[in-house]
Amino acid sequence: MSDTPAVHGGDDTLAVFERGQAIEVPVGRIEIELAALWRRAAEARPGQIPNAVTRACLWNLVVRVQGEPQFIRIKRIIDDLSLRIPARTIVARAEPEGTDDSIRAWVEANWRRREGGGPASGSDEVTLWARGRAVERLPSLVRALLLPDAPTAMFWPTALPPPNPMVRELIHQADRLIVDTRKIDDERALAELCALARKEDDLEVADLSWLGISPLRGMCAALFDPPRDPARLGQLDRVRVVSNIKGTQARGLLALGWLMARLEWTQPTRLPDAGARRWQVRKKDGGTVKLELATEPGGSHGVAAIELSAGSDTWTLRRDDVITVSGPDVASRAQPARSHSDAELLASALGARGRDPVFREALGAAVSLVDAGQG
Repeated sequence: MSDTPAVHGGDDTLAVFERGQAIEVPVGRIEIELAALWRRAAEARPGQIPNAVTRACLWNLVVRVQGEPQFIRIKRIIDDLSLRIPARTIVARAEPEGTDDSIRAWVEANWRRREGGGPASGSDEVTLWARGRAVERLPSLVRALLLPDAPTAMFWPTALPPPNPMVRELIHQADRLIVDTRKIDDERALAELCALARKEDDLEVADLSWLGISPLRGMCAALFDPPRDPARLGQLDRVRVVSNIKGTQARGLLALGWLMARLEWTQPTRLPDAGARRWQVRKKDGGTVKLELATEPGGSHGVAAIELSAGSDTWTLRRDDVITVSGPDVASRAQPARSHSDAELLASALGARGRDPVFREALGAAVSLVDAGQG
């Protein structure tokens, strides 16, 4: 599929559709044109039997983009995602600064073909490009294109959704909002996301950043699974999270927030920095734990290490090319570490992991760290 939609017509329209390329259609005929193209794709060619073609859809996926670079990036992610999950994808490109107040539409198929040319399945992709005041029509047009038998997810690929009525209308009609807090440029935006999640209580909220650190979270929790003594978690007195990323530390804050939420640590107080950002939190039994969020440039990981200490005992997970695990009652070991593409993370967000209630709890705890005053 080309990154930028092109106009196609004439006798080659079906061939263009079967190649997975975009075809411009009148906005008022999107469904009619899609149905006709799928029907023609399944029809028998002269001297051949009808094609076994399946039109599949597990989700309505709405993605709002702005600008050519973001549009190209998202189209590539969708190409990759379509090989993993069939969805009716609606890419709503908004350019409110345009002067012609117009909406154009393209349709295409995202195909998944068996090796050897066997039966094929595919899913719909619709691109809407609105300029000027026509941007205001996007929510109603998107709503009309949603398939009623499939749940709806909205993916916001940059920063967080702004609090304007048109965007909130798009969110309100979704069952799941997928964000990427790696893209925020101010940690206070986590509070905005938390407030949105509380306001839209029935809305499932997933975060690619949260999903990206899930392997480390799982390995960290496994350090205290039986036959090891989980009571050691209650004895922790220091936690240190290390990030390779300068600036906004969404992943590091979410990792600390996860531990706070799971272990019921509350009342964070900001301590003076000492080579790292530091807080003190209160445990259920009245004791305290010191938290640190340090930056060690040189890698590419938002959470490069997690260190848990109880007295002289320390459990450590450190990630570079491999994940190295060590602890007082754990045999040191290393296992492969891999990075996940945005399409892989988005596929996870559309799966069962995308409705993780622990994320809301961890997000709230992370916000409390950002908001904590100096002790």
